[in-house]
Amino acid sequence: MDEEGPSLLQTALSFGIRGVEQINDVDGQAKLTHCGMIISPAGKTFEALWRYRNQNIYEAYGGQPILIGRHCDMNERKFAAAHREIVKQYGGEWYPAWKLPLFALVPRLIKYLPGKPVCSELGLKEWMLAGCEGIDHWRGVMPSYVADIIRNWRYVKIVYEGIMPRNK
Repeated sequence: MDEEGPSLLQTALSFGIRGVEQINDVDGQAKLTHCGMIISPAGKTFEALWRYRNQNIYEAYGGQPILIGRHCDMNERKFAAAHREIVKQYGGEWYPAWKLPLFALVPRLIKYLPGKPVCSELGLKEWMLAGCEGIDHWRGVMPSYVADIIRNWRYVKIVYEGIMPRNK
């Protein structure tokens, strides 16, 4: 994202994702449309964008509403091992955009489809690889589901919720 805000394509994708989420979300309060993993104290992230790659949370999401959660079972050793596996599997690969329409068309069946994870599936897959308690699946989840986990599960704590500062 640049200083002028999201592009027209990003805005359209967010609108579509939010609409599908609100239809399928348990509480109907879907507001967040993307997930990523923070991998350094400086804000470096690993995300499923057009490719699975790194960027900086402050530069990419400054001025945007965000929610950051941390699983209570996660420690540096578990995170490093799980993250190495995720990067080995997906680093540099193209995003599986073909899956996005399926969330609208067959949301209950998408968890049975093979393939690479979309953004919200990626974070939960990493928690599963790290052996975090309570995470029993990652396929077929949307960002609103991840937000509900962060807000409501006893195994996860909110680290930050609010408007992301523009620069650190």
